[in-house]
Amino acid sequence: MAFLGDYHTHTVYSHGKGSIEDNVLVAARKGLKEIAISDHGFGHMAFGVRRCELPRMREQLNVLKQKYPQVKTYLSVESNILGRKGRIDVRESDKQWLDMVVCGYHKLVWGSETAYFWSNNLGLAKAATIARNTEAYVKAIENNAIDILSHPGNGCKCDVREVARACRHFGTYFELNGKRIYLTDAQLAEAAEEGCEFVCDSDAHSPGRVGDFSLPLERIRRVGIPMSAIANYDRLPDFRSGRGGAK
Repeated sequence: MAFLGDYHTHTVYSHGKGSIEDNVLVAARKGLKEIAISDHGFGHMAFGVRRCELPRMREQLNVLKQKYPQVKTYLSVESNILGRKGRIDVRESDKQWLDMVVCGYHKLVWGSETAYFWSNNLGLAKAATIARNTEAYVKAIENNAIDILSHPGNGCKCDVREVARACRHFGTYFELNGKRIYLTDAQLAEAAEEGCEFVCDSDAHSPGRVGDFSLPLERIRRVGIPMSAIANYDRLPDFRSGRGGAK
């Protein structure tokens, strides 16, 4: 029994310290069957990947598929939710390069709706902010083929039950992040009670952390989430996007 895939890893194309090949090599050494390169979304003011780099990243991954055939590789992006209407910073024209989409909330993102931007950047947790954030999550999941919702609730307080319910209904995986999980044990239990499926990811910003699921595993055991609810544990996820896009 083991984790078989890591779908949230960063490289020098955004905020990571290693190359795409560095991440794939570590995945191969650790016995992973799949890995996705999910650099920060285009709207991130400080670390966003540039759209003009997508063809080069795709070309590199195509080469690496031949070099490391034991690891299936995917090009993704950690997109950003832009506000209450559920818009994200992936355009239709981007999808020709992408195999899947990871998406979540981040601070300092171009194009974010004003109230959503300021309330979260200032760390507000009023009822109006929670309602706005919850609607943003739910509409983003409903209106976009998001495969994995990255670190839910991180910097964006929400009704976890409502978000988990949307994930279950639309087939989006609820991420247990290897870098940070800001939800309480009670909130994680609520998400599990709603019947959503989880994916554990490393959120690696350096190659050595690829495949590091120690934090998610600790929380899974503490909360009592059944391993059968973890889509990349002893099986491979069936992603909502159908693993479409570029081949």
